[in-house]
Amino acid sequence: MVDQPEYGTNYTYLVDFIQICLSAKLLNNAQIGALYREKGLSAAQIAAQFGVAKSVILARLHVLGICESRGSVRATNPENYRCRVAPYGYAIQAGRLVPNKVELRICRKVVQLWQSGRSANAIAKELRALGLKGRAGHTRWDHSTVISIYNRWKDKL
Repeated sequence: MVDQPEYGTNYTYLVDFIQICLSAKLLNNAQIGALYREKGLSAAQIAAQFGVAKSVILARLHVLGICESRGSVRATNPENYRCRVAPYGYAIQAGRLVPNKVELRICRKVVQLWQSGRSANAIAKELRALGLKGRAGHTRWDHSTVISIYNRWKDKL
C-alpha cells in the first residue's frame, strides 16, 4: 500500500498493487508434466518452485490430460509424504516418512501379542497395564488402534 496524494487537495488515498507474474505464459508444459509424473511433486509444490499460483499448474496439468485427485496414493509416497499425520510407527521429517523407534517398539509388541492369540481388547488392556504411552502422551489404548497398528505392521515386523 502506498500513500498517494491527489493533486491540488489535502486528501490522501491508498493505492493497492497486485503483483502479476508474466512468466506464467512461458512455463513449459512438458517440464511441469515431468515434475508431476516422475518426481512425484504435487501441484502446490510445482507452483512454489516456479513462483506461480497452484491454479496455473492445475490448468497446465489439465491440458496434459493429468488430473490431480485429492487424497491420492501420491500423497502417501514415503519419499514425498504430504499428509498431515504420519502413520503410527513413523514420523515426518523434511517431507519424508522416517521410522520412530519408540513407536516401533509398541508396534512390535502389538504384533507379538496378536500372533500369540490375544484379542485386540486384551492387547489394549495389556498396553495400558504396561503403562505404554501413545503418540498423544496418554496410556489410553483402544481396540481399533490396536487393529490398525497390527494391520499396518503384521507383514513388516
